[in-house]
Order: sequence, then C-alpha cells, then structure tokens
Amino acid sequence: MKILTPAKINPLLYILSKREDGFHELYMHMLPVSLFDTLSFSKNNKKGLNFRMNGATFSASPEDNLVVRAVRLFEKAAGVTADLDIILEKHIPSGAGLGGGSGNAAGTLQALNHIFRLPSTPAGLLPPETLFELALELGSDVPFFLEPAPCEIRGRGEKLNPLIEYPEFLLVIIKPDLSISTPAAYNNCIPEERTGFPQVKSFADLKSHLNNQFETSLLSQYPLLSELKSLLLQNGAFGALVSGSGSAVFGIFNKKELQKHAFKNLSCLYPGEIFSCETLTTHRYY
Repeated sequence: MKILTPAKINPLLYILSKREDGFHELYMHMLPVSLFDTLSFSKNNKKGLNFRMNGATFSASPEDNLVVRAVRLFEKAAGVTADLDIILEKHIPSGAGLGGGSGNAAGTLQALNHIFRLPSTPAGLLPPETLFELALELGSDVPFFLEPAPCEIRGRGEKLNPLIEYPEFLLVIIKPDLSISTPAAYNNCIPEERTGFPQVKSFADLKSHLNNQFETSLLSQYPLLSELKSLLLQNGAFGALVSGSGSAVFGIFNKKELQKHAFKNLSCLYPGEIFSCETLTTHRYY
C-alpha cells in the first residue's frame, strides 16, 4: 500500500493565549497543498516493524519519528502488532512550518486503520473519534491531516470547521537553509487576545487578511525571511507569508503563467529549496 501525505500552509494564524496545559490557544486557517511525502506499507511475515526513511536525515532515533510513534499508538489502541516494512520518502522539508511530520503521522494512522480493518469494520478497525484522539496525542496539527481540506482551526488544534468557500490558489514555496524550532518560535512570540476574525471567501479577502502572528518575532530574528517575502512579491505574488512557525515562505498567485514565471526566475536567483504547487480542496489517502 502506498499513500501520499500533503503539506499545509496557514494564510491566517493568530496566537491568542497560553493555556494552563502548556499549549497555546490559536485561531488559524489551514489548507492542504500539493507538495507530498510518500509512505509505503508492506507486510513482512511477522518480522515486527521495519521503518526506513529516504530523502532526509534526523539525529533522533527511529522510535522518535512521528511515523513510528503513530504505529506504536495504533498498536496499543487497536491491540494489534504491526509486522510491516514502512518506507517514508521525504519531499516536504522539515523545520519549515509545512506540517510534513504531522501529515506523515496522520497518514500512517489512516493507512493502518485500513490495513487492519475487519469484515465487520470495513471503514476501518478503529472508529473516527478514536483515530482523532490518537492524532491529537501525536501533535496539534495531526488531526487536520486525518481528512485534509481547508479548515478553520481553534483551540490547540482540536476544534476544526471546514471552510467550504475558500478561494483556491497557486503557490511558490521557498525553504531557506535554516530550520526553526516550533517551541522556540512560540517562546519568542507574545500572545494577543482577540475575539473577531476575518472571513476569507475571495482573493480580495485573502490579500487583505493574510496574517501570521509568528512574523512579529521571526522577521526581526531572521531578516532573510523578509527578503524572501519581498522576492516573491517582486516576482508577481499578490501576497507572501511565512508558513506556520517557519522557516518556509510562500507566495500566492492567481494565474498559472505568473506562477510558472516566478518559479523559473526564483530557481535561478535563489539557491535554497523551491517548490511550485497549489492548494487542495480535499485529499484522500486511499
């Protein structure tokens, strides 16, 4: 079984307060985009879990990878043993604010739920509410990736509402040669209480309301991020923003010709990783 797990961007992100449980109260819009990692699952005749990753290196042990953590949680909740070879092909850069690891975790949960389904549970071994609980235990962004689609998200990531009329658009994403720790980004950003939030139903709304509160600290700490935003705007983007806690920066385009021209130009001008993709209205793993 092979699945694709998407990246995400946040056109709106507000940090409202720090909660007693240590997490932050958020309001954000989250959209899946057509930049994917690939996960392959194959049964291995009771040899246990064999996990391999290509396309990236991490200093942490395999057991700390979100894919392996998702497998272990699923095994415990479902009472099964995952005798599987799992190969993760990384294309989404890490430390970028694009949710690659969270998507890997959610995709793993969905794949295992499908692989271990029974004749009496054709939709999946575990019910959706149990998968959601496992996802939230793995990380605040993981529940979104269980059924990726444009969403308004509140709380720490557990309150999701679909955004049906969200405009679709094209993207150029630049990942500079630096990674930003999400906990460090939160520590440097001052929460700001607010109750009203803008609606986004058109390109005009999008342009007016693009906001990432992390930028209040990130842009002064990492001047390169401001330079990348300017570079995208100079090359035809009608808006540009740091994605999540960084360090990726995305530019928004509403015409394919402009996006293609910008991608070509920036690929020549900038030595970092550059991706051309678009927002998704939905994504299915299988």
